[in-house]
Amino acid sequence: MEKINISIGADGAVELQLAGFEGGKCLDVTKTLETLLGNEIVERELTSEYYVTEEVKQEEKISDS
Repeated sequence: MEKINISIGADGAVELQLAGFEGGKCLDVTKTLETLLGNEIVERELTSEYYVTEEVKQEEKISDS
């Protein structure tokens, strides 16, 4: 399940936390939000889900057989 958690701090800083997005899809999803918020990215932390590729998913399917 894909989820986006948006937190706005007292200082106006916005934090986005995404879960369930594999590969670069997370960047595609946040691009619109970042543009609307002024594109002032202070820090970006990528989770292990970012590094999941279609090739890895195919290997997992083959080994599960």
